[in-house]
Amino acid sequence: MAAFRALVVHSQTEALGELVEVLAGPQLTVDTARSMTEALNRASQQDYAVVVADHRPPEMNGLELLERTQAYLPDALRILLAASPDAAGDLPHKPAGTIFRFFARPWERWQLQAVVAEGLKLHRLEREQRDLIQKLGREHEKLRKREKLLDVVVKERTREIEDAYLKLKAANRQALLGLAEAIEAKDAYTKGHCGRVAAFGMHLARACKYPEADMEALEFASFLHDIGKIGIRDAVLLKPAALDPEEWIHMRTHAVKGYEIASQIEMLKPTMSAIRNHHERWDGAGYPDGLKDTSIPLAARIVCIADAYDAMATDRPYKKALPSEECEQLLRKNAGKMFDPELVEIFINSGGTRLMEQVATDEAAAAEAAAAEAEAAEAEAAVERAVTIPAAAKV
Repeated sequence: MAAFRALVVHSQTEALGELVEVLAGPQLTVDTARSMTEALNRASQQDYAVVVADHRPPEMNGLELLERTQAYLPDALRILLAASPDAAGDLPHKPAGTIFRFFARPWERWQLQAVVAEGLKLHRLEREQRDLIQKLGREHEKLRKREKLLDVVVKERTREIEDAYLKLKAANRQALLGLAEAIEAKDAYTKGHCGRVAAFGMHLARACKYPEADMEALEFASFLHDIGKIGIRDAVLLKPAALDPEEWIHMRTHAVKGYEIASQIEMLKPTMSAIRNHHERWDGAGYPDGLKDTSIPLAARIVCIADAYDAMATDRPYKKALPSEECEQLLRKNAGKMFDPELVEIFINSGGTRLMEQVATDEAAAAEAAAAEAEAAEAEAAVERAVTIPAAAKV
C-alpha cells in the first residue's frame, strides 16, 4: 500500500485520467473528484498529503477549494493548476496556507511529478518531526519523574535524542537540495550550477567573516537561488541563444517567484532575501527591487558574485567558459557597477577565481564514485540472477 494519498480535482474526465497517470506510483495513491462538493466530502473523510486543483473559472474555482481544504488537511501540499500565468495572475487575494501556483499547460503536466515528489519528502519530514516532538515530550516526562536515575542513563538518553535531531536535520537538508536538483533536471547545461554557486558563495562568506550562525541559511540560499525557475517557460529557460527583450522580462520574474515559494516554507524563510535580490546591482540598475550598494542584503551580494562567476567560468549554450584571468578582469571591471567592489577584491584575493578547477575535480570524483557504485550493484544483481535461474530450472 502506498505511503501517501493525493486528491486531484478537475472538471474534465480526460484531464483527471492524465493527472492520475502522471502522479500515481508506489508511494502515492491518487483519488479524484470532478466538483468542489465531491472534493470537500473526500477531504473531510480521508487524510491526503497532496491536493491538486484545477483553476478554471467559473466552472472550477481551484483557489477557493484549496483554501477550504485547510480546515480538513492543514498539513497537505496544495497545488493550483492553471493553463498559463495569466490565467492565475489576477487572483483576488493572497491564498491562505501554502499553495503553489503551478502554471502548467496540459502537455506540461508531467512536471507535477517532480514538484509533488519533493513536496512528499517535506511532508514526510514534517510528520517525522511531529512524531519526534511527541517522543521527546514523553521522554522528557519520564526523565522528570526519574530524577534519581544514574547519571549514565540520563547521558545515554540525551545522546539518543541528539542523534535523532541530527538525522532529522540531515534529512531536511537532503530534501532542500532535492528542490535544487529538480530545477537543474530541466536543463543539462546548468547541471551542477547550484552546487558550484554554493561552493563559491561559502568560500566568499568565510573570507569576508560572514556570521557563522547564518552560514547554513546562506548555503541553502546559494543552492536554491534559482528555485523560481520552476515557473519559467521551457522555451525561455532552455533557449540555446540570447533572449529577446520580452523573454528577458519573463525570465526576470524567477526572482520574485522564488521569493514567493521560499516565503511559504518555514525552513526557507531565512534565505528569502538572497533568493529575491541576487540579481540586484551595486549601481541600483538591477531587479526586482532596484536596490543599491549596501541596501542590498549581504547574502544577496555574495550569491550575486558566486552566480556571476560560475556563469563566466562554465560553458553555456551561447558561450564558452572563460579562464580565471578573464573572470578576474570582468569581475573587477564590473565592481562598483554590478558587484560590491569590496567583496570582489576579497573573492579574488582569497583565491575564489581559482576554485573552478578544484570544483571540477570534485565533481569528476563524485561522478566516478557513482559510476563505480552502479557497476558494483549491477555485478551483484548479475550474481544473484546466476544463482537463482539454475535453482528455478532444477525445480
